[in-house]
Amino acid sequence: MNAAHLHLVLNHIPVIGSMFAIFILIIGILKKSDDIKKVCMLVVLLTSLLTIPVYISGGDAEGMIEGNYEDVDEEFIEPHEEFALYSFIAMNVTGAVALLSLFLFKKPKVLPDSFAYLMLALLFIVNGMMAYTANLGGKIHHPEIREDKLPWESSAGSNVNVKSGDTESEHELEDHDDAEKEDDKTDKERLKEEKKSIKDEKK
Repeated sequence: MNAAHLHLVLNHIPVIGSMFAIFILIIGILKKSDDIKKVCMLVVLLTSLLTIPVYISGGDAEGMIEGNYEDVDEEFIEPHEEFALYSFIAMNVTGAVALLSLFLFKKPKVLPDSFAYLMLALLFIVNGMMAYTANLGGKIHHPEIREDKLPWESSAGSNVNVKSGDTESEHELEDHDDAEKEDDKTDKERLKEEKKSIKDEKK
């Protein structure tokens, strides 16, 4: 298994893990169960730890695919890598908060609702960031989900238009050249016929 394959296997963990943690924490808050809340903290901590190999394998995968595969759109690699770093930091900060809560609120202490709501807010933010990162990553190899431009780069759309305009201009020039060649060919044939008719008249 190479780095690219490993990254594809692991890259769903942060999204699914943070979503699962949100689900558990909401149940813990509704049931007012301290045990369920602390289970959520363990899930968050585990997810943050698993995010480390996801991020590292992503960097290795980039080195493998750049310039080696024709069906890969390298335009989306850099945005994916950049936002992955922000998501990685956010996930590990959230994991550190979860670890801190497990130390601060050991039994018989109860994890307060205020801390649970703080963690819930962090998890929603992290889950959104991870989902967005995954979406950018999917565009690298899936043309069916790509847009005309990158999410935060309005100039990319104009670049596409410029490229398409250049292509149209090239086609127009090619058509014009073909027309000129046809005209030249017709003129040459006409001259040949005139010369032939002059020769026939002389005979």
